[in-house]
Amino acid sequence: MKILNCISLNYKQIKLDIRKSFAFDDNVKLNIMKQLTLGDKITQCILLCTCNRTEVYFDGSKMYFDYVINVLSQYSNVSKDAIKKYAMFFENEKATFHLFKVTSGIDSMVMGEDEILSQTRSAYMFSKNNNFTSYEFNMIFQKSFECAKIIKNETPLSTTSISVATLVGNVVSKLGDNTNVLVIGASGKIGTTVVKNLLSHKNINVKITIREHNKQLSTVDDNIEVVPYNDRYNYINNSDCIVSATKSPHYTITKYDVDNSDINTKSRLLIDLAVPPDIDSELDGYNGFSILNIDHFEEIANYNNKIKESSVESALKIICSEIDELKKDIIFHSFLPKMKNMDDKEKKIIYKMKSNLSSKSFEEFISVYEKES
Repeated sequence: MKILNCISLNYKQIKLDIRKSFAFDDNVKLNIMKQLTLGDKITQCILLCTCNRTEVYFDGSKMYFDYVINVLSQYSNVSKDAIKKYAMFFENEKATFHLFKVTSGIDSMVMGEDEILSQTRSAYMFSKNNNFTSYEFNMIFQKSFECAKIIKNETPLSTTSISVATLVGNVVSKLGDNTNVLVIGASGKIGTTVVKNLLSHKNINVKITIREHNKQLSTVDDNIEVVPYNDRYNYINNSDCIVSATKSPHYTITKYDVDNSDINTKSRLLIDLAVPPDIDSELDGYNGFSILNIDHFEEIANYNNKIKESSVESALKIICSEIDELKKDIIFHSFLPKMKNMDDKEKKIIYKMKSNLSSKSFEEFISVYEKES
């Protein structure tokens, strides 16, 4: 199945300070995909950007890896040599296998987490809606989503699934019996999930900020107090923890503004889930502040991943089985126009062979059938 290639820049190889250079917004992603598909080198591509990974999926030959690296370097301002040093490269079946591991959460920092499936689906839909996919990519990605659901339903991988948002809730819940939390960026996907997890703990009180131009929130709960974003420093005094998870290119909390606000000195936890970071790193250890960024949760994630390792083998078997079905679907799709002139008996034979044979045997069967017909 020589359709899919992938360049992956992820948490396994790259620390946050470099990874943040690849946190492209939708406009930049659109420009990158437009540039990648100029000419006839690459005709399909999908760009996945999350806090823990940036991945480019594209068709064509592996000889186009350098071309993709050049484009990534141009938009990230990271040198081509550095990208080659940190990137992971996958082609053909290995790229498909990698994608299925990503969507199922096996390749995540927190193994089995659910967020990556919706993030990958969003990346796929963004690309599809902008005409950067064709039937091959549609089949591959849609099959990967189906496979992820099967794994979640048939293995224990996600029964103990702990996402970053859940980890945040668990950490904050241990701060005290009556913990006040201020969440900045609650209207975003990560912020919304964090708020829901915080509210699941009875000892946590939640305030969220809202900007004047964004008064519609996906999170609605009577237990949430909404405060103006511009007044956020006024609410830090009564907060034991501040969580920030915005897509802003600027800091949401700075040492300078803290110094110029009437904020008392006490132990406060700052949790920065943004890439690039939301919170001024100079606040770490300053006047009782301590900062945990998204990379901190890797340590907790590693522990949770060990619990789930027992179910990985079963999940990988499901992936191999579903990829084999995918291969047959792609072979069948290419052969389908030739079935128009077949009688019902011949069609039943084709469907039966597709159902009963492995992808390799089915491909051989179709090849022989085409030669003899």
